[in-house]
Amino acid sequence: MSDLFVFNRFNEGDDEQLVNDCHQGAVDKLQTLFPGKRITTYDRITIGIETDSYYSETGIDTYELGMVDGEVPAIRNTRDGEVLTFRV
Repeated sequence: MSDLFVFNRFNEGDDEQLVNDCHQGAVDKLQTLFPGKRITTYDRITIGIETDSYYSETGIDTYELGMVDGEVPAIRNTRDGEVLTFRV
């Protein structure tokens, strides 16, 4: 059985303007979902945010930037695989 939606992480060679727009949308989404939490950008496609989760070993959740089904901007939590979509 295959997943209904497929997340594909951006790569460094992808359209710079699209990645930049999606990066800003991802940061805005994380700030909305987790107000007051510190956000760190590691590179164009990797974003970290403070977490109080018991399951986090470092106190930071890392998200990868990409697209769902090649159409919907999204971020994926590298710890648990949760995918969050957003608009740009």
